[in-house]
Amino acid sequence: MLDKKDAQWWILEAQQHPESAADLIRMLADRLAFLDRQNEELRGELIALRRRRHLSGAATVSAAPDDVLQKRIRDLETALRQVGIEKRLIAYAQDRIEASLPLGDAPEGTLVLPERPNLLVCGPAASLIIVTADSRLFSLGVTDLPTPEPGQGPASLGNPRDVAAMLDASAFEQYRFLVLVTAQGYAYSVLAARVATAAGRGDRLLRSLIPGDPVAFAVPSHNADLLAVSRQGRWTRFPERSLAGSGSLVMELPRGDTLAGLTPLADDAEFALVSDEGRVFVRRAADFPARKAPGASAGQPFKGHTLLTVGVGKTVLALTRRGALKVIPLERLGAARADAGAPLPGLAAGDAVLSAVIF
Repeated sequence: MLDKKDAQWWILEAQQHPESAADLIRMLADRLAFLDRQNEELRGELIALRRRRHLSGAATVSAAPDDVLQKRIRDLETALRQVGIEKRLIAYAQDRIEASLPLGDAPEGTLVLPERPNLLVCGPAASLIIVTADSRLFSLGVTDLPTPEPGQGPASLGNPRDVAAMLDASAFEQYRFLVLVTAQGYAYSVLAARVATAAGRGDRLLRSLIPGDPVAFAVPSHNADLLAVSRQGRWTRFPERSLAGSGSLVMELPRGDTLAGLTPLADDAEFALVSDEGRVFVRRAADFPARKAPGASAGQPFKGHTLLTVGVGKTVLALTRRGALKVIPLERLGAARADAGAPLPGLAAGDAVLSAVIF
C-alpha cells in the first residue's frame, strides 16, 4: 500500500515535529484503516456482482455497476498510496471550478480571480460531499470534477448546480454531525448518517429552509460547542445541541454585518482567524466561554478588522487579490497570539487576502 518514499515522508515529519509524532502516527493509522476497510468492502461487492453475472448470464446484467465499482476501487487504492504525501487545493464557486492544483506557495499572478472563491484542501483522490444551496447532497470524487485548463479560465461544473460547499468525506471519520449555515445566518445540525444517505441519493437534507435563504456554507462537527464570528469582528459560542431542529439564528447582527465563519471547538483547543488585510489571530478557546444558546453576540474583540474565516487547524492557506498563494504553519506565527495578531508573511504592500482556509 505504501512505498518507501511515503514512509520516509512520515519519518521526516516525526523527526521535525517530535512533539506531534504520536498524533501523526495515529492520524496515519486511522486513515489507512478506514481506506483499507472501504477497499475490502468494495472488493467484496465486486466479487459478489461478478458471481451474480456468472450465474445469471452476462447478457442479462449490465456492466455499468461493475465499472463503477472498479473505478471506486482504483480511487481508493490511489488514496492509500498517497496518504500524507500530496494535497490539492480546489478553488470553486457555485457553478464552476476556478482551479485545482497541488497545495503549496505560489507567486503573484498564479490565481487571479474577480470574486472570492471557496477553498478546499483535500487529497488527490478524495471522496467529496457536495452541498447545494437548497441543501441537496451529492457524492463525487476529486477525479470526477472538471479540471480548468491553463489559460482557459474556469471549468463549468454543470451538475450539481448552485454549490454551497465541497467537503472531504473523510472528515466524517472524526465528525458525526454536519452544520449547515444559511445566507441569513441560520444554522441546522444534521447527523452524519443522514449525510451519507442523502449524498448517495442526491436528496435534500432540509425541508425547513426559509424561502430565499439558501445554504451558504457547511461545516463538519462533533456535537460539542460551535464558535461563530462575523465580518466586523463579533463572536458567539454555544452548544451545538442547542440548535433547534427547524434552525436557529446563530448571532443577531446589525445592518451591514454578516457571518464570516463557524467552527466546532474543544475546550482545550486554539482557533485561528484571518482578516481581509492579511492579519492572523490565534486565540485560546477557553478565553471565549460558551453561552447556553445561539442568538446574542458576546462582544466585538476584533473590531476594526474585517474577518474572512475562522477555524481549528495547524496551517493557514491564503489566496491574495493579486493571485498569490500563501501556505503558512501557525507555529511560525507566534505573534498571532498577541492582541494585534500577526501579519501574513510575504504579503506584498497594497495586496490583501481574497479568501482563506485553516486546516
